[in-house]
Amino acid sequence: MMALLRHSEDSVFFKDMDGRFSLVSAAKARRSAVDWEEMIGKTDFDFLPLAEAQKCRDDEIFIMETGSSIIDKEEELTRPDGHKSWISVSKFPWKDANGEIVGVIGIARDITRRKKLEQHILQMLSIATHDMRSPLVSIILTIQLLARGRFGTVSESVAQTLRDVLNRLRRLEKIVGDYLNKSSVMNSSQIGRKERLDLRADIIDPILGEFAREIEAGEIQIDNYLGGIPGDKILVSANKNWLSIVYRNLLSNAIRYTPKGGTIAYGFEDLGDQYRLNVFNNGAPIPAAKLSSIFEMFDSEVSSGIGLPVIRDLVRRHGGDLWCEPSALGGHPNFVFTLPKE
Repeated sequence: MMALLRHSEDSVFFKDMDGRFSLVSAAKARRSAVDWEEMIGKTDFDFLPLAEAQKCRDDEIFIMETGSSIIDKEEELTRPDGHKSWISVSKFPWKDANGEIVGVIGIARDITRRKKLEQHILQMLSIATHDMRSPLVSIILTIQLLARGRFGTVSESVAQTLRDVLNRLRRLEKIVGDYLNKSSVMNSSQIGRKERLDLRADIIDPILGEFAREIEAGEIQIDNYLGGIPGDKILVSANKNWLSIVYRNLLSNAIRYTPKGGTIAYGFEDLGDQYRLNVFNNGAPIPAAKLSSIFEMFDSEVSSGIGLPVIRDLVRRHGGDLWCEPSALGGHPNFVFTLPKE
């Protein structure tokens, strides 16, 4: 244990019920600009700004009260010298020999370099998609005119081919627009204007309408056995564009990975001060080792790999969180997220 704490480059720490450090790794102390002995008995409030320390304490109280863990939570912290850095932190209940919770164990990894690289890639993606959009729109308009015979008569066979090309270009334009939207959101530091929304009428129903053709082609059933959203209003305070991106991405993925004739479901649970929402599909289970990595930027082998990281970030900026958990019904993918009511 001591060898691990001396040589690990990760920040490892043990805290008691009052949030006091009982044991820390050398890397944890070094990043706090002290020797490890100087951290023992102190709390985050001795090393971090008040607001950041309070967030850490709130997470730990949640862990101790519920027995749950927090996995790979990304947060920005201010070091004692004023330098800001990004970390990915996981925290777990610390239990004694009798199984009683006596504190919290945490492991944090500095991901500042990775975050800067991701930001650079997103900026390049935003520029590239923006520059692609104008000529793409121009090409679409030209092909429309060609298909209508504005540049001279074309045979029906050629006109049909042009219409097929036009449909493909429109799908490409939609993809480019989607990438531009996501990259712009990730480059924004502000949550944007919030408004009172009816979750079903303002968000879910319009997005299901967007995917009506895909749902029908896949013979997909929309079920409510996970606790469908009721017919009366579910009011949330959120940025409409951002919340639409969250549901559009989750429902799009659900449709993509659902076998023909399969089922998708979206659900809702009132937890008092927040809602627990989910989007389920009965496609193949996600391997346990991938449940957290699918939220890492560019992890996907079949898509851009920015969708899930983007929407988790959007949910977190709204004060909630997003994760994937195997459903009790065959281990199928069930994406769950929380949103505060206010």
